[in-house]
Amino acid sequence: MPARNMTIRPASLDDIPEILRQRRAMYEDMEYHDSAALTAMADLSADYLAKHMAEGSFRAWLASDANRIVAGAALIVTPWLAHPYDLECRRATILNVYTYPEYRRRGIARQLLLAILDDCHRENLAGVTLHASRDGRHLYESLGFEPSNEMRLKLR
Repeated sequence: MPARNMTIRPASLDDIPEILRQRRAMYEDMEYHDSAALTAMADLSADYLAKHMAEGSFRAWLASDANRIVAGAALIVTPWLAHPYDLECRRATILNVYTYPEYRRRGIARQLLLAILDDCHRENLAGVTLHASRDGRHLYESLGFEPSNEMRLKLR
């Protein structure tokens, strides 16, 4: 069933518990089930969200049908050194793209991403990055995202 009757709206501070529920569910869907670590993540993230949503560096959007919130996605805009191709001194990262299982494959995540990309264009950001799950890769590629040369070293 397509997402015709979905409402996409910016999240408010009152939505922090929902953002945290979705973040936890996202990790559980990726087979991470350490309950103590997930609870600690949520506890630590609550203070971060309250501070950074209020100042505007963390922005989230939620999708709702007539009855409930069904999906969400977020954008973090952080200070960053300028690049020759980006003199804004900011870096944008999309994260927490999550749709509850019973609402998947209806185009809701696409609608959320388009709302985020509109915000990025309004802010005149030079680019945006994200870490794609295996399941999300096709959606991101269909919107023009390309693999990058980023590398990672785990220190713990």
